[in-house]
Amino acid sequence: MTTETAPGGATGSGSLPGPAPRPEPTPSNKMTSKEAWTLTVLGCALFLATLDFSIVYVALPSIGADLSLRESSLQWVVSSYAIFFAGFLLVGGRMGDRFGARRVFLGATALFGVSSLAAGLTDDFTTLVIARALQGIGAGLLDPCTLGLIQQVFPPGAKRNRAMAVWSAVGALGLVGGVVIGGLLTAVSWHWVFFVNVPLAVAVIALGFLLLPGRQHQDGGRPTPLNVPSAVFGTGAILLLVLGLSRLGDVGITAPSTVIGLVGFVVLGTAWVVRERTSASPLIARQLWRTRSLMTACVIDACYVLSIGVEFFLVTMFLQNEHDMGPLAAGLGFLPLTVTVILGNVITDRFIGRHGPKPMVVTGLAIAGLGLALLAVGVHSDSYLIGMLPGLLLSGVGNGIAFPAMFVYATSDIPGENQGVGAAMMTTTQYVFSATGLAILVLMLGASPQAGNFTVTFAFSAAMGFLGSVIAAAAMRRPLQTAAD
Repeated sequence: MTTETAPGGATGSGSLPGPAPRPEPTPSNKMTSKEAWTLTVLGCALFLATLDFSIVYVALPSIGADLSLRESSLQWVVSSYAIFFAGFLLVGGRMGDRFGARRVFLGATALFGVSSLAAGLTDDFTTLVIARALQGIGAGLLDPCTLGLIQQVFPPGAKRNRAMAVWSAVGALGLVGGVVIGGLLTAVSWHWVFFVNVPLAVAVIALGFLLLPGRQHQDGGRPTPLNVPSAVFGTGAILLLVLGLSRLGDVGITAPSTVIGLVGFVVLGTAWVVRERTSASPLIARQLWRTRSLMTACVIDACYVLSIGVEFFLVTMFLQNEHDMGPLAAGLGFLPLTVTVILGNVITDRFIGRHGPKPMVVTGLAIAGLGLALLAVGVHSDSYLIGMLPGLLLSGVGNGIAFPAMFVYATSDIPGENQGVGAAMMTTTQYVFSATGLAILVLMLGASPQAGNFTVTFAFSAAMGFLGSVIAAAAMRRPLQTAAD
């Protein structure tokens, strides 16, 4: 008598049972050595991009003294980087999607390294601002490509979420660590805040050639055009807005330069909106505007920047103007903030998988707002330990908790083909509001800021942190991909 083998390996009636089927292997959440090194390369590049936004803050007085610059001119050493960073982020995301994230990433890192060398070598203000703008372009192109490459290397799920948390935490660490590193390097020479990028950029390029994956071929028709006019309109609008706001503080609202800046912003901003709405290939895919998690995160991100993001500028100015600290002492004054940001990152990495990003964002921004409120109260104290340290510790923890969770939530529901541009929208929000927020703060502080001016600006920043926490509590929802799981 013959027997028939049933599906799954069991035999028919009257026969011994066959071996039990093996369960399907589940993918490990532990990173391989190559994945860890790849994430390190991408993290180092993002660290450079965010580091160079804040590293110049402590160096500004030294740059101004060497080049005989007024404070209104010094603002452009920061703003030129932020504006072109923001203006090219969306282009970088689209270029990565079209030409391959690896290729754009390596080329952008090379541009960043060369322009850093040029900034370090010059003693001319105009050349410095141009070099900073080129740095911003390089950073804007490479930033979204880092996220696009993470999407290629790490499969969806816990491993990718962890990589995203590490990626965004490194970005936050670059922002806060830049002030400390800038203080240490400026004690030698302000030129070194730019020279330090060069060997790191070379190392990222060398390792990137070895580790980063090539372009993934996608089915479909012709590649999406880059839509350069939208990029020009958008970058020009931001540039003119910052120009108008900075001139407003210097010469008043009726001055021609102020009017040209503000009116030009309205004109180019309108042109950008019209171009995006009518173009067959908008720079920002229309589907992204309908992605609730991304739009909510961008609003929260704006509050984050106007609170924690502008803190670096305020604290740097306060320590050097009111406490008469030199570059080294001012940089070291940020060290507690840097340490607590790392602590906040660890907290988010530990709990975000269990509780999701919403509690992290709500709690982080509330803690940061409280820290900024303490700084507003403490500006009248002559003691750093009493007036500054408690606020720095709390705002640092809040920063570290909120920043990575915000990015994890923002990218949770973005379609795969728009990951680069979607992530770029978040970072664009940061640097647009950084540039405009800096111009507003310079206006609020005035030409000769006193303790009362700093009280107002710190209180404004605290209010923005609390507002972001309230918006997160009311508007953040469970990501669709997580809900589906």
